[in-house]
Amino acid sequence: MSKAVCQQRLHWTYEDWKRVVWTDESTFSTAEFGHRPWVTWKADEEYHPDCIDEVWESGQESRMVWGAFCGTTKSDLVFIPGKVKVDAVTYVETIMEPYLVPLWHMYCEEYGWTNVIENGAPGHKAQSPDLNLIEALWMNIETELGETWGRISDISILQETLSRLWEAIPAERLDSLIRSMPERLQVVINAEGGATCY
Repeated sequence: MSKAVCQQRLHWTYEDWKRVVWTDESTFSTAEFGHRPWVTWKADEEYHPDCIDEVWESGQESRMVWGAFCGTTKSDLVFIPGKVKVDAVTYVETIMEPYLVPLWHMYCEEYGWTNVIENGAPGHKAQSPDLNLIEALWMNIETELGETWGRISDISILQETLSRLWEAIPAERLDSLIRSMPERLQVVINAEGGATCY
């Protein structure tokens, strides 16, 4: 999200942000998490065990998932079949028409109007905000996978676990993310549209 766009929305209230549908895809793997951790070390620590993450290549499987939330309610977690490359056509056929459009209509009926925020993936390149709140939910799930479950080698168990973790995200977490938007916008403005902690 550019500095100019952030400035235009700095006056938005909680009620405005509550009417935004946050939507995105993420990929989870039996061999590694989709978002790799950054590890910093001193010159003599490069090969220290605490600074090395094991890599599993053989038999790796992954699943792309799609999800959305608006206000304090979430969509179902949708598993995108096979090794589908989500280009614009695939996005419309597998996500937008069967899931996102009906969800948008439902939220419009509830709130009167809603905006849809997506990320900058090729499937929906027209909108590319850097502050898509749903990214925080993917990170929460990955953290839970790493801390509680460790690596899951069976793809069906991974899917079941992802569904369980998605369902377990409380309304309070969604609410806190929405309430953080003014602070997030100000951080982008202060950074002149550059990289931020978000």
